[in-house]
Amino acid sequence: MRMFINRLIINGAKSIDKPIELAFSNKTLKANDDFADSNVKAIYGPNGSGKSGLMSAMYIYKRLIDDVDGINDRYFSKFIYETINKETKELSIDVIFSMLDKTNSCYKHSVVLEAKDEIVSIKREEVSILKGNLINDENFKSLILIENGIIKEMKTDKGHNLTSEPLYINSLNLLNKHSIINAMWKIIKIGKGEEYVGNAEVINALTDILFLSFELVVELNKEDMHNDYISNRLREKKYDSEEKVSEFFKKIVESLSPSEYLVDLSTIGRDKVKTDDFPMYEKNIKRLSKFIKIFKPDLDEIIIDKKENDTEYYCDKIFRYGNKRINVEFESTGIKKLMRLYSILKSCANGSIAFIDEMDANLHDVYFTKLIEFFKNDSKGQLCFTTHNLEPIDILKENSHSLDFISNDSRVYSWIKDGNKSPMKKYVSGLIPYSPFNVESFDFDLLLDEE
Repeated sequence: MRMFINRLIINGAKSIDKPIELAFSNKTLKANDDFADSNVKAIYGPNGSGKSGLMSAMYIYKRLIDDVDGINDRYFSKFIYETINKETKELSIDVIFSMLDKTNSCYKHSVVLEAKDEIVSIKREEVSILKGNLINDENFKSLILIENGIIKEMKTDKGHNLTSEPLYINSLNLLNKHSIINAMWKIIKIGKGEEYVGNAEVINALTDILFLSFELVVELNKEDMHNDYISNRLREKKYDSEEKVSEFFKKIVESLSPSEYLVDLSTIGRDKVKTDDFPMYEKNIKRLSKFIKIFKPDLDEIIIDKKENDTEYYCDKIFRYGNKRINVEFESTGIKKLMRLYSILKSCANGSIAFIDEMDANLHDVYFTKLIEFFKNDSKGQLCFTTHNLEPIDILKENSHSLDFISNDSRVYSWIKDGNKSPMKKYVSGLIPYSPFNVESFDFDLLLDEE
């Protein structure tokens, strides 16, 4: 099952104080379109234009859906509070995505988070399905609408009242802190008799959004995470208890989740790995060794120095260069960045959807450029990244919907191929609409030259 994000509309994240819309495809959807010519998007913009705000919003979106604690997790709640724009006091996220399977369904999932007196809650959530093939507001039909924690509208089967629906009954007092998709885990019991679970179109839509969250991977800069605990919690989540997911859904999750590629290959000196998970961890370390060797040909291998502790191993990652041994803690910043990116890039190459903030940071231009070329030509997934590196502009200029330029006042200009005109030349010359570079070298004279 493959998915593709067609559009994002985000407002109220960090410095963003008006809606920013990112288009990943044409508004008119074609049958059996795999969007191969627009599977990579680079986002450019000056410092403070909102690029990291967009990525933080996507991180919040993913975790809101697939974290069973929801906003009740005080660390996550604090992260959201600090991300919400202090003027708007609301963060809105609209995700429009297509299912690239036999149904070719297209959904719109809208979430509005509100911050009041340092308390964060879900003000509004709506799930709609596209009727027809033209993406616009009029063609989306609402399937379920939640306002201030209460289901206000929902498509039901003939003869069923809203207040008697399982989704309505079992989500009472939950939806101001949990997404309706997250709350669904507690009530869907497929495979356990013929118990009525609700309207099929609604359940299918909620399930598809859940699967989208499994395929969605977001990598923020460490500085933008604000708390290492949050970063670790996202990858530690397991969906294996009966309270969180039925056995039927557990099998689906295991078959669809890119978890094979998302074993946490952290750059800290020591990993904690459950003994049952060690074979997969070891397999990923071997893959990682081959990946890093592309950038450091003198690397022989990455050795796992493990120490057993009850039901888990403490694993140190040791880089071997001939007779020399170096703990990962003392490797270069660039190598550590590649290690953090590896599992994300691997999952994206195999069909996942990845959002990476400042992907080029600490990477050599040549290596970064080659990675973008690979994803443009050979990736099965979808990649969206922010960058200040100009090299991808020439690589992606022939693609559709692959170059977005954001201004300091939250306006977006999407590059459209225009004969032989070069987006690189226009950008550095300040000729991209809304993005002039009003600075000259002599502007620094008074500030940096004491004489």
